[in-house]
Amino acid sequence: MSIMKKLAYLLTASVLALPAAISTAAPSAEMSTETSSEMFAEESAETSAETSAEAAAAPGRAILITNYGAVPDDDVDDLDAIRQAVSAAKDSGRNVYVPPGTFLYSDVIVLDGVRLVGRGETSILHSTNPQRQAIQLAGSGSELEDVKLTTVPVTTRLSSSVSARVHVMPGAADFSITDTVIEGGSSAGIIVYGVNGTIRKNTVRDTLADGIHITGGSENIRVERNTVRDTGDDMIAVVSYEKNGAWVKNVEIDRNDVSGGHARGITVSGGTDVTIDRNRIADTGGAGIFIASEGSYQTYEVRNLKVSRNEILRDSRNLSIPEKGGIRLQATNKEPSIINAVFDRNTITDSGDSSILILGSTSIEAMFSRNDIINPANHGIHILRTVTGTLSFMRNTVEGAGGSPLYNQSEAQVSSDIPNSAPPGGGSGEEYVAARGTPYIDGLIDDVWSNSTPLQLNTDANGTTGTVRITWDDQALYYLFEMSDATPNALSTAENNDSVEVWVDELNAKNGTRTVGDYQLRVGYDSVLSSSIRGFNFSNVKSTVVHREGGYTVEFAVPYTALTPKAGDVIGFNASANDDSNGDGKRDTYLSWIDKNLPYWADTRVYGEVTLEN
Repeated sequence: MSIMKKLAYLLTASVLALPAAISTAAPSAEMSTETSSEMFAEESAETSAETSAEAAAAPGRAILITNYGAVPDDDVDDLDAIRQAVSAAKDSGRNVYVPPGTFLYSDVIVLDGVRLVGRGETSILHSTNPQRQAIQLAGSGSELEDVKLTTVPVTTRLSSSVSARVHVMPGAADFSITDTVIEGGSSAGIIVYGVNGTIRKNTVRDTLADGIHITGGSENIRVERNTVRDTGDDMIAVVSYEKNGAWVKNVEIDRNDVSGGHARGITVSGGTDVTIDRNRIADTGGAGIFIASEGSYQTYEVRNLKVSRNEILRDSRNLSIPEKGGIRLQATNKEPSIINAVFDRNTITDSGDSSILILGSTSIEAMFSRNDIINPANHGIHILRTVTGTLSFMRNTVEGAGGSPLYNQSEAQVSSDIPNSAPPGGGSGEEYVAARGTPYIDGLIDDVWSNSTPLQLNTDANGTTGTVRITWDDQALYYLFEMSDATPNALSTAENNDSVEVWVDELNAKNGTRTVGDYQLRVGYDSVLSSSIRGFNFSNVKSTVVHREGGYTVEFAVPYTALTPKAGDVIGFNASANDDSNGDGKRDTYLSWIDKNLPYWADTRVYGEVTLEN
């Protein structure tokens, strides 16, 4: 837009603005009067026509943001103009209209009982501040419709509500988000804390966190016909955190099309009266549909859930994501965790793991009927050994399974018209021991280690694997990892580096969530110590890492945190390892001593057991 056109645009806008006065500037002395008058008249007429056309196109008696000084496509912050227009709309009971063009804003915009509408993807609100980029819906009757939200490129994920693209605030009611395109963002696309709302026919793509996230005691929310693509976490999620003291209730997730997310497709982690119906879920990194009470995030149980007529394609594609399965039920926190859950007439095709995967150690009450399972890489239906509760499977079909149609390792009450292929007993029956002795922490393998059971990690597709042994004395537990890894890397931090981890329940209390005597510790290929436990005391840990041909050796000692040991004591334990096989600074897969599908990161009850022996 030319300088004269911008001037004319602003002058015309000032005429249209309700409180504004008219003012004109004299043409430059260097410009002839005739030429300047002609140019001004031409530009003014053109812009006046454009503005009049937009005013005519604006819905109802809408207030244009351009009436308050917002100018499209000029790389100037329009925040104040947009806020003034929103305020005027609230005072007058009118809508706010965003005409075609790109308008910049550098801080949150609050719609309090106001409807903001545009002309689809041509009406662009572009955030320049990833830390505070939310369009916030507050009060009663706020609406966002027919606009596009874009942002500056971001690589760091944020978790605050004001860094989401759309934030429905606590207390907001009777809101709607419709026909809006959200492209990019440092946090979630849409995060909801309100009641009585509709999220309909929106497109959300390329956010670093969830696409659509409903939490904080939200009630009566309908999520329908949205398209979600390539999110950094779950694509649609309902989450009820215990810390919020409130359940999410009465949510309908209907006919959405979600694909390509880093983690899970549609998640319900705590909530009641939730319906997931007729959605298409494809190419997820983790589970297609994930239902849980999560110990790692302290979420409530799931009650009165109906999952029906969904199409799930090619789930569990990201080997670094632990929560796999076409439909995954994970019970790791509340007792019971999942109650009155019905899964009916879903189709699960080409799962990267088991099509129906059920795990955890708190009870589940669920019924599966008339589901079609096609070509899973592992089992059609897999129930892990620690599962409890009541499960029913009737009139389901399984074809082309890489494993068994039904593989039930649990002692739960299971009724099924598909025969169980798992051997009876649910466990290996082996005994694992830690020998008494005090090795030197120098990376050399002392004789004392030979008396301890080598615990074998699984082997990944690149051949990376390893064993771990444990010894003990009166002061500490000692760990020895011997890793085989053709491409060891340490280009990032924590689990994104090649590293080994121990998960320890010293008292074997099996509390589920970590408590006294429980810890997790990670030692990297670069010798750096880290933990998911805040405040873990690394100063008392002795460790060494030795690089060798074809892999590396890790030896470390951790003083007891609660146990006064004696021969015959049993500790709860798991060992795991992380592998960045291609050297891009991101974990490509992980290894485990116990079954990888057991949620050891969230539930100490699924750990294996190791006996301390003289």
